[in-house]
Amino acid sequence: MTALSELLQASNTANLSARTIARSAQELGFSLNHDTAARYLRGNHGTPDESTLQALSKVLKVPMTKLRTAAALPDEVTEPYRPPAESSRLNRRQRRAVDEVIRAMLQPSTTGKPVTELGSKRVSKAAPKTAPKAAATAAPKTAAPKAARRGSVEPPQR
Repeated sequence: MTALSELLQASNTANLSARTIARSAQELGFSLNHDTAARYLRGNHGTPDESTLQALSKVLKVPMTKLRTAAALPDEVTEPYRPPAESSRLNRRQRRAVDEVIRAMLQPSTTGKPVTELGSKRVSKAAPKTAPKAAATAAPKTAAPKAARRGSVEPPQR
């Protein structure tokens, strides 16, 4: 059982079923499924998304800071991020880019390394080394004629 599930069960003083919790959440405007509620109550869940935590917080009357602490998520700020007033100057494409950066920052790294270490390797853009002299003295290979691409001229016949 997870710490989050233990907190949810302890907060469920009215002993509400998962279906009742989901129905109450839906009445409050959340889209919490009864199966999802049941998994959180039993401890068979992954990392909760924000809308699930908000729904459980409202229905079971548990502060978001407690839920986030139990879920091992940052708990110092529980309000949604509001960009600065200057962000109203961004066009739609720029806003989508900012949203994607925020989502990327919240996703766990798939390599297991912090994001700051991922770009540490430098790739050399130096010219490729030339072939050894022995290969240069070998008999030249005759290239097979290439087929013409759409719109290009047929290669000359030999």
